[in-house]
Amino acid sequence: MLRVLGVYREREFSPGRSAADAAIIDAVLKRLQTAGAAVSTLTAAQMLHRTVGGFDLVLAMCQSEAALARLAALQQAGTLVINSPHAIRSCYRDRLGDALKACAAPVPQGVLVATAQGLDRDRLGAIDARRGVYVKRGDLHALCADDVLRVGDEAGLAQALARFAARGVRLAYVQAAVEGSVIKFYGVTGTGYFSVADAAVGVPAGLHEAAHSAAVALGLEVWGGDAIVNGQQFKLVDFNDWPSFERVRAQAADAIARRALHLMRERRPAPEEN
Repeated sequence: MLRVLGVYREREFSPGRSAADAAIIDAVLKRLQTAGAAVSTLTAAQMLHRTVGGFDLVLAMCQSEAALARLAALQQAGTLVINSPHAIRSCYRDRLGDALKACAAPVPQGVLVATAQGLDRDRLGAIDARRGVYVKRGDLHALCADDVLRVGDEAGLAQALARFAARGVRLAYVQAAVEGSVIKFYGVTGTGYFSVADAAVGVPAGLHEAAHSAAVALGLEVWGGDAIVNGQQFKLVDFNDWPSFERVRAQAADAIARRALHLMRERRPAPEEN
């Protein structure tokens, strides 16, 4: 029997979204249980303080460094972890920008800077604050409104970096602003599943392919993100591991469960013929 553990996202990484995040894990587990799996759940804190073993598959939404280290140990011991700890860590902003550039994803210009150094024009390269930039918390995803700031000149950029530094946020990702409409997208690698929420502006050709290619480069199985769309032109401006899929939960849960079962079948050797 397939033994599956679901690990919920820490509350500090899911402000106001804990119930929605838990719901997608629970929905996938329900489908796997219907398929014959034995399922269990733990919070990230419980996983850190218990002996966890004997599971074939872990569905992980946790994001803390301590939790990722525990997932890495489980993975090394032979457990399939979705998403892998490396993939989850790749979505931290101190790695995400370079990773997306490396796979030639269509992204705005961006650069990681040390907040304590203030405004460094040489570090910004071709990015012109006067044309508008977003200053984003450079380690994690946005956890509050102050973690993403839009500014329109160098003075505003310097002030934004100082605000992050005063909060103890050591790194910031400075990203050129792109004009257009924001759409949220969701996908599951290897399943053909891709959906867009509230795409009143239309879905440009190539968005699915670009997002899927970026997800594969990041090592993600379950993913989502934001794109800025202007006609048929688009830029990927954010990528997330395990979004809540709140508006498309049922379809996403089906796809995630299918992908998990497929990956487990691939790991198990075929029975020997007599």
